[in-house]
Amino acid sequence: MKILHVLTQLPAKTGSGVYFSNLIESLNNLGIENAAIFGTEEKHHALIDVHAKIIEPVFYDTPEMPFHICGMSDEMPYDSTIYSEMSEEEIDVLLKNFREKLEKMKTEFDPDIVISHHLFLLTDLVREVFDDRKVVGICHGTDIRQVLKHEKFLKRLTHIKDLDGVLTVTPAEHKEIEEILKVDKNKIHLVGGGYNENVFYPPTEAKKDEKIRIMYAGKITESKGIYALAATLPYIEKEHKNVEIHIVGKSTKEERDKLMMEANYSEGLMIYNAENQKLMANHLRESDIFVLPSYFEALGLIAVEALACHKLVVASDISGLKKLLGDELINTGIIEFTKLPRIYDVDKPYTEDIHAYVERLAENILKQIGRMNDGIFTDEISEKIENFAWKNIGKRIYEIIK
Repeated sequence: MKILHVLTQLPAKTGSGVYFSNLIESLNNLGIENAAIFGTEEKHHALIDVHAKIIEPVFYDTPEMPFHICGMSDEMPYDSTIYSEMSEEEIDVLLKNFREKLEKMKTEFDPDIVISHHLFLLTDLVREVFDDRKVVGICHGTDIRQVLKHEKFLKRLTHIKDLDGVLTVTPAEHKEIEEILKVDKNKIHLVGGGYNENVFYPPTEAKKDEKIRIMYAGKITESKGIYALAATLPYIEKEHKNVEIHIVGKSTKEERDKLMMEANYSEGLMIYNAENQKLMANHLRESDIFVLPSYFEALGLIAVEALACHKLVVASDISGLKKLLGDELINTGIIEFTKLPRIYDVDKPYTEDIHAYVERLAENILKQIGRMNDGIFTDEISEKIENFAWKNIGKRIYEIIK
């Protein structure tokens, strides 16, 4: 069987980008012949780690497409174009450049199935171009968020309803996929998300010092709750003087200054540049607790990657992550969920609620510090976490789409 995988943005540095690469790798292991079309820029060449038989990148920031990569989130971990700020002419240019690659691959690769990520502009085009093949779309949550915030895009999404199937990483968007995009509910399949077991695994050596290392990795933006995390440090230091918070992500001087201010200029706040998956996994293994304080996440897959490294987790109240893990794992104490502040416009907290949220985050971090030496990651728990490894997710997806 031959499968073509399609993504508008970079196949790295975001949840959907990593999902794209991991899905291809897992299907390679099942003997599938894979090809890939994705967006990139020349400067990102070193970040791409896609193991498909045929790769056809579509280049942004060129005379043919003179703008940065279009990102499903308005804030991306690299220079990007915001969909809602694009003119109709720019959208036409985007689709024209991808159409050329799609039509080329239709002839030269001749896929049996096409998997297109995000129920948005490109997936609509994929369905149109491959009108005689099975086409499956994958919803990552951020696509539905764009449609909800900007209904003007709906007029360009007329083919989504004709997809042969839709895979979702959480059930949270099922209602909108049915009601807004008009997809038959019988075509929608919850597959969840997974971690790359070749990258994310427990430490092979015992901890060598008494330092408590708390880590966050991701976008440095208000919607990720990152400033609230930095503000927990003075609270935690009252109980533990040997604590550090490691923040990993692309940041500006202004953002770093704000993080330091929120942490009361503590020497325990360490800020690092963005890391690739392998470096980030090494950093995770050297840490004790991972914190995901986002005001909105469809799934928060990085929390699962942290658990795979046998790291305790503190997260905001992410319903998709709760449903993925299930009560049995949650009740073991490997993860603590934190009640969110009141939210408006999907991912913006009411200012007057942030202080209480910081206190709740700090309380849960202290709770996990108290569990660090409890040997909580038993063989039984490790086995349950392994259900989310890509070797298992890939098999489930293949059984649905074949």
